[in-house]
Amino acid sequence: MLKLEKVSKFYSSGGVVATGFSKVDLELGIGEFVAITGESGSGKSTLLNVISGLDSYEEGEMYVNGSATSGYTKEDLEGYRKKYIGNIFQTFNLINSYTVYQNVELSLLMSGCDSKDVEEKVHDIIAKVGLTEYEKTKASKLSGGQKQRVAIARALAKETPIIVADEPTGNLDSQSAAEVIELLHNLSKNKLIIIVTHNYDQVEKYVTRKISMHDGRIVEDKKLSQQDQAENFDGGDIQEAISDTLTAKNTVKLGIRNTFNIPAKFLLMLAVFVFLCGGIISSYTATMNSQDSMDSGYNEFFKDVRKERILVTKPDEKVFTKEDYKKLKAVSNVDTIVKNDISLDSLGYISDDSEFWIMGKITPMKDFKGRIEVGREPETAKEVVVMIPKEGYAQDVIDSALDKKATLSNDYTGESMIDGKVKIVGYGYLTDEEEEELVESVGYCEGYFCLTDKGMNQIRYNALKGYSQQTGKYAGMDIEGLYLKTSEDVPEGSVIIGEGISSMSEYWPIGQELTIRNKSKYFDDTYKFSVYSVVTRDNCEYLLGAKNFDDVEGFTYMNPKDYRKMFEKGNYQSSVMVKDRKLVRETIKEIEELGYNCFYVRDGLVKYSEEADTILKTIMMLVLAFTLIVLFFITYFIMKLILKSRNIYYSTIRMLGGTKGDCSNLIKVEVITVANIAFLICMGLVALVKAGFIRVNYLIQIVGFLNPVDCVIIYVVIIAMSILLAGRFSKALFKKTAMNAYKEEV
Repeated sequence: MLKLEKVSKFYSSGGVVATGFSKVDLELGIGEFVAITGESGSGKSTLLNVISGLDSYEEGEMYVNGSATSGYTKEDLEGYRKKYIGNIFQTFNLINSYTVYQNVELSLLMSGCDSKDVEEKVHDIIAKVGLTEYEKTKASKLSGGQKQRVAIARALAKETPIIVADEPTGNLDSQSAAEVIELLHNLSKNKLIIIVTHNYDQVEKYVTRKISMHDGRIVEDKKLSQQDQAENFDGGDIQEAISDTLTAKNTVKLGIRNTFNIPAKFLLMLAVFVFLCGGIISSYTATMNSQDSMDSGYNEFFKDVRKERILVTKPDEKVFTKEDYKKLKAVSNVDTIVKNDISLDSLGYISDDSEFWIMGKITPMKDFKGRIEVGREPETAKEVVVMIPKEGYAQDVIDSALDKKATLSNDYTGESMIDGKVKIVGYGYLTDEEEEELVESVGYCEGYFCLTDKGMNQIRYNALKGYSQQTGKYAGMDIEGLYLKTSEDVPEGSVIIGEGISSMSEYWPIGQELTIRNKSKYFDDTYKFSVYSVVTRDNCEYLLGAKNFDDVEGFTYMNPKDYRKMFEKGNYQSSVMVKDRKLVRETIKEIEELGYNCFYVRDGLVKYSEEADTILKTIMMLVLAFTLIVLFFITYFIMKLILKSRNIYYSTIRMLGGTKGDCSNLIKVEVITVANIAFLICMGLVALVKAGFIRVNYLIQIVGFLNPVDCVIIYVVIIAMSILLAGRFSKALFKKTAMNAYKEEV
């Protein structure tokens, strides 16, 4: 069965070579109960480790069933141990966190057996060693004798032809030792039993062969007459044990069992992977946010260039209906619809040309209702409330601007956005989030100008006038361009014209007809008015209340109601604001499939420097990669310290014949299970932040950027890193032989 020819084992440490044993010649067969004796350091345990495949040898040849083993790799030795060797150790080598049943079952699972198929066999083996009542007891709670019985049961379960035992009674009392030796003797039929012992008297009456060693050499090899090998062995074929690989099902079962069977270790591992997940999420979102904020530029037409904004029009250039808005609102990623989106691009400044000059974005008062700190809400179209930051230029001048009349002008054209003077009647303060949103939407700006609905309409009309062209016809002559203003002093259906137009006719102008054509991309309408009067330097104050003729010269005045009729056309364009700006392209596609035209305002930006943006984005991705590498190694070193407590477990697995692949897969299952739990904890935290239960600004910033696609990417990164971590740990574990790896941990 086993034959050793001139086999030697050497150890090297610090440049010094020591001999474990030297030039051993030995032949052992089935049916023998062999005892190897000798003083400490004689080489008996080293010889046993080589025989059992737990350690390699450097010289000579060992044959198993006639096959040479000197060329065996670590994988070959694993197969040899699985097929031929059942180990019983002085220190038991049990999995203390496993029950008696699980320890015995483990031996069979490692051989590829299914857990359901081995249940009856495990019960029978445990009964054979007299531990039935302890099946569900953890090994850590057993006495020394009971633990050794479990170790014997585990060796028996594999049904290997060879059982080796290194000082199996060394840690037992005399009664337990006698019971163990008798049990081994009873198992010796049809097996080769080899034990190393320093107390030969305990085994003398049972053994068939005594081998004595001294200083690494066999000094006595004596076959005893009181036992006959032939009586022990029935002459049948030598049967190898089952040696299939660990199945995927059993790998998952054992991996999950290992995850939770030591609570302290599990909690430490979980804390490490929560740290890893949090670090990955934080690094990823910080990089994406930075790259996203770099996607900047300017557009002279669109003042509100938020990444959430999509302009929508109808292909037939018709007015939006309630049904249109209902369809748009039903789109999954649509948050809000700004029907009258002209206000989004209405940026103006209020100034009295001397004491203050405040820039602001136009918005309805209802957006900030109840937020006034000083003053009151606006009541007329020409009253304004200003919402400003608590610090800055606007805060410094707002008190001096309160209740003073000033001009509200378009920031781009300089034209008045509301006819006549306006008055600031109150102010309030923006939150930090509102201030950030304002900067993101329009860039530098002092705050918001809040107006009544009438004021918003007047701004809308004036803005629409800027998007359209007004021409006229008077006394049969065409007027290339009309400059319209409103006045309550003009009767409906009438206009007050200037001297430039009135001079085009030979006749008295009062009562004559002025035809106005109002044309834009979306409409082309004609209106007829009767001339009410002609404004001159002499009557300008009487007609229009203007003290300075230069302020009214060249304009055509009409009643505000007539003016509104020209521009109250409904909405030909609206803006959709998306919930998740990262899905804006998908949202555009979905809206276009409904039959609408879309334009993403960010596509209209003029970039400041695309080359610089590309370089910076590349640097950010490299920084992200470096951060992930740092997180990987920090996690690995901490995980290595935690899993060091599992080295004995995996060394034991290897002694039972577990392959490198088996151990690696078990580690992967354990690590991936913890990683999944950690990821779910982090995603639960994300859900709580998004739901508003957690109000931490840093977390809100991180979570605000995450969408389902990001979560999938982060999950893939975490699982990939978990697999790499497990693989690295497994690689380090297999640098040494099973026995050396075990010795370092005990």
